[in-house]
Amino acid sequence: MQLVEPSSPVNWGEASQLEMVIRCLRFCIASVEFDWLVMLSGQDYPIRPIAEIERALGEEDCDALVEARPCPRPGVRTPVDEFSSRYYFRWWHPRHASLVSLARASTRKGELVRTRAMPSGDWIGTRAVRTPFGAGLICHRGSDWFSLSRTAVKAIDAFAAGHPDVLRYYRRTLIPTESFIQTVLANDGSLTISGDTRRYTVWDAGPHQTGPDVLRLEDLDAMLASGFDFARKFDPTVDSAVIDEIDRRVHAI
Repeated sequence: MQLVEPSSPVNWGEASQLEMVIRCLRFCIASVEFDWLVMLSGQDYPIRPIAEIERALGEEDCDALVEARPCPRPGVRTPVDEFSSRYYFRWWHPRHASLVSLARASTRKGELVRTRAMPSGDWIGTRAVRTPFGAGLICHRGSDWFSLSRTAVKAIDAFAAGHPDVLRYYRRTLIPTESFIQTVLANDGSLTISGDTRRYTVWDAGPHQTGPDVLRLEDLDAMLASGFDFARKFDPTVDSAVIDEIDRRVHAI
């Protein structure tokens, strides 16, 4: 295991998280011999033998396994969905709570002004007058969890270095890690993208659910039958037996 040093503080859903991801990609390009890079969190776990995952990635005929869905600009006086509000509004963290109260009281709340509770506190967003998006760069969005070939990782690095204006724009969005990389890859005509991220998740709580369900032992058979590489999310404080059983049945531990 190698750590990217020096460490730097990261706030979930903010620019620092995207900067950390790009920094890690650049570190891997410079310091690690790899053919594929897999983005994982502490809530992910392999549900196929590692050797099988590596072999399957080596046989892939695409450059990236990444979810990338178009995210169109919201029209004037039309409802603004979750993803449009993230990437077509300019977000900032006010120092005074009174500004958040004013934003919440706005008569155009939702269309022109929005508020959002983040781990670091309340944020205010106003509809962007200009964006970097257009025919040549269509905004996309998707999951953080992807597998990228070295070619795709180098393409992201080159785009970030060559388009500081786009990266600067994303610093004023929310949860930029779920759009910047997806947008770069989806707009690169030299790359072949597959939307199959090879991840198993369960979503049962309705349209307003913010994350997948915690997987339990009763999910195990469906999980293993899926043929996917990884599953998420796991929480040992909720059900540790499921991880033990994956180790026994899949990894022979």
